[in-house]
Amino acid sequence: SDGAFGLSLARATLPDIVLLDVMMPGELDGLQVCQRLKSESATQHIKVVLLTARGQARDRAAGQQAGADEYLVKPFSPLQLIETIERLLEPS
Repeated sequence: SDGAFGLSLARATLPDIVLLDVMMPGELDGLQVCQRLKSESATQHIKVVLLTARGQARDRAAGQQAGADEYLVKPFSPLQLIETIERLLEPS
């Protein structure tokens, strides 16, 4: 429902991957949630895909600085999202 709830849920369930909208309601946006997940030892392994309508170079740089594993600009196809998730979750 909002960034703080998403962060709390990720901390509690430790998923393999999280999809975050950059512009979320509440006190934390997607960039802040990503940054917090990547800065905590218990959650830094979680892959993060940022989804956004903001596609300029500075926006992508902000996503990279926050620690996002991937940055998808809307509109993107469902197939593109599926391929991104599969690639990020492939065993190394």
